[in-house]
Amino acid sequence: MAVTKRKPGRPSLSESQKQEIRDNIIEIARDLFVNEGYENTSMRKIAAQAGFAPTKIYYYFENKKAILRHFWNDISEDLWAYCQPPEEILGGDPLEVIRYLMNRNVRYWLNNPKSYQLGIATQDFKAENSENFNVYTAPGTRQYIEVMHEAVQRCIDNGTFRIKDMLMASQVIGVSVYGIYGAFYSLPTVEWQDREQLINNAIENTLLGLRA
Repeated sequence: MAVTKRKPGRPSLSESQKQEIRDNIIEIARDLFVNEGYENTSMRKIAAQAGFAPTKIYYYFENKKAILRHFWNDISEDLWAYCQPPEEILGGDPLEVIRYLMNRNVRYWLNNPKSYQLGIATQDFKAENSENFNVYTAPGTRQYIEVMHEAVQRCIDNGTFRIKDMLMASQVIGVSVYGIYGAFYSLPTVEWQDREQLINNAIENTLLGLRA
C-alpha cells in the first residue's frame, strides 16, 4: 500500500508570533497615517512596508479603518490614565474636578502630537458618519466623559453653574478644551504668549462664564 507523503509547508505561527506581526503592522500604519495621511495610505502600502504579500495583512486587520479603531482604543485608555483625577480631588469640590479634567485633557493632547494626529486629525472623510468609529464609545474616553458629566451635574445641583442643562454645560467645556489645544496645532505660525498662562486663562474664563 502506497503512503502519500505530505508536502512540506510552513509551520503554523504561535500566538506570540502572530501578535508580533500584528504589532509590526500597527507601528507601520501609525507612521504612514501620521506622515502620509490616512487617505494616502493603503493596505497594500502597509503590507509592502511590512514585507509580505498584500493579501496577508487581511489575516490580521479587516481594513485600515480597523487599524484606526485600534489606535483610538489605545489612545483613549492613555488619555484616561493621564486625566483620571486622584481620590482627594474626586471627593471634593466638583468645580475642581472639572478644572483638573480640563487641564489634563489639554496637556495630554499637547504632549502627544502623534496621538493628536491619529485620534483627532485623522478621520475617514469618504465614509458615512455611521461607518466611522465613535470615539466616545472607546473605554477611556467614556470614563472621562462619565466623570465630567457627574461633576457638571453636581455643579448644577449646588447652584455653581447658571446653565442648567448638563449636556449643554459639558459641551461648552468640551468646545473650550478642543479650542485650546486645537489652536496650538492649527495655528503654529502665531506668536503665542506664555502657553501655560494662555491655557490657564482660557480654562478659568470658560468656568467663569458657566458660573451663576
